[in-house]
Amino acid sequence: MPDIGAPELIIIAIIVLLLFGPGKAADLGGSLGKSIREFRKATREDEGAAPTSTPALSSATGSGDASVAATGGRFCVECGSKAADGQKFCMNCGKPLAA
Repeated sequence: MPDIGAPELIIIAIIVLLLFGPGKAADLGGSLGKSIREFRKATREDEGAAPTSTPALSSATGSGDASVAATGGRFCVECGSKAADGQKFCMNCGKPLAA
């Protein structure tokens, strides 16, 4: 089975951009990431391992924006995981992050 390297991935990315456009391609990427996370979560649960959980900051403080100002970082309003400054989607739940 041939290995997929960087040139092949670049060609695939260009084809996806041409077919769907940059806005829809970003949505597809977020959906793909969420699907992969759900699959991993389901396989972990089938193996008997406890899935990792993160506390939801929005329910604890009442507002996701207030927690961002208080802690000095960005957090996902949906699941409470910490997000980097340049991220557009949460790496844990796949939801779009607020600007």
